[in-house]
Amino acid sequence: MTETLTTAATSADGSPGARALPHAYAPCDPSPAELGRRIKLLRISRGLTLKELEERGGISATHVSEIERGKASPTVGALGRIAHALGLRPATLVEPRTLPEVTVARIGERDTRRVQWGAAMIECATDPVQGAGIGAQIVTLPIGREAGLTHRHEGEEWMTVLSGVAEVKVDGEAHVLREGDALHFRSFRMHSYTNLTSEPAVLLVASRPRLTI
Repeated sequence: MTETLTTAATSADGSPGARALPHAYAPCDPSPAELGRRIKLLRISRGLTLKELEERGGISATHVSEIERGKASPTVGALGRIAHALGLRPATLVEPRTLPEVTVARIGERDTRRVQWGAAMIECATDPVQGAGIGAQIVTLPIGREAGLTHRHEGEEWMTVLSGVAEVKVDGEAHVLREGDALHFRSFRMHSYTNLTSEPAVLLVASRPRLTI
């Protein structure tokens, strides 16, 4: 799949602005998986392929892929080259995020962290909490009979259709889901989402590990 992602409005590292923190907040250093997801999101948001990042930063595309999947931890030098290729300070990639124990998302606030991935539009259902291992997104599939998003990752996904009709293929097996239908599967299998109607299809998708947006 050709990776494309555009952001509507996010900070460079996705972290909240500086402010006085209540006692329920605690710093959280990025794990290898979190660091990998952070690097991948920043790379895709700049429209860069792994090969283009390699050309910009002088670091192997294969190694970057392993880092993005949490399979390898970058050395200080590798992190510096990745940051340079992304146009960032190295510290930006590893700065701890400060997360609350409870988050609330109002319906009018979700579009502030909207991203386009493939042809699908993705919005965080809520911000993550401290130590979060799962995440939920509102996924909107545009009109069109081509797959809006095709990917695979470690962990699992659960989804339900909020409106419209969607076809979800898991390892090539098609599942047609209508409003209220749900699907749960291991997400290391290649899966894709396709809109089957003349109106946008809207899904609520929960994934583990969580998608960093």
